[in-house]
Amino acid sequence: MLENIRQVTKIFKQIDQEIETLQQASGLQCPSGCGKCCENPQVETTPLEVLPLALELVKSKEAEYWLEKAVAVNYAGVCIFYQPDPLVEGNGRCGVYESRPALCRLFGFGAVRNKHNQSELAACKIHKQTMPEALANFPIELAPNFSDFSMQLRNLQPEQSDLLPINEAVAIAINKVGFFLAHDSDRV
Repeated sequence: MLENIRQVTKIFKQIDQEIETLQQASGLQCPSGCGKCCENPQVETTPLEVLPLALELVKSKEAEYWLEKAVAVNYAGVCIFYQPDPLVEGNGRCGVYESRPALCRLFGFGAVRNKHNQSELAACKIHKQTMPEALANFPIELAPNFSDFSMQLRNLQPEQSDLLPINEAVAIAINKVGFFLAHDSDRV
C-alpha cells in the first residue's frame, strides 16, 4: 500500500508540474476564490487517488471526523472537504488542496480527446467567461491529458480504479489505510 501511495503522489507531482508549465505558457488561472467546480455533487474519483490523503488523515487522527462527515451525507453530494465562502456565492476553497485527487488537479487545465481523436481543453465555464483571451491562444499540446494520467493511476492498482462519488472513495480509502496501519504499523 505504501508503494502505491508513493506512486500516486509521484503522479500528482507530475500533473502539478505540467499544469504549472501550461499556466506559465497560457496565463490560464482559476479566478481567485473560485470554488464553482467543487460545488458539483457529481464529482467522482477512485479510492486509489485519495490514499495519500487518507494516510494523512489517519496519521493526524482526523480520519474518524471525516468518516462521520461522509456518513452524514450518505457518501453523496458535494465533497466533504469543500469549504464554501459564507460571503460570496460560488467562492470557496478545498480544505485538502495539496492532497486533492487527479480530477480536482486537472479540471480546467487538462485535455480530453474528442470524437475525432483530437485533444481539446476540458475548460470550465468560468474560464470561458473570465479568460477568453487565454483560451483563444491556448497551447493544447502542453495540456496534461486526463486519459494518460487515468491510465497511469489505473495501472498501479486496477482493483481500486473504479470511479465512485468522492465522499465514498474517501471513506473507502480511509478504511483501507486504517486497516493497513492497524495490521502493519511497523512499516510506516
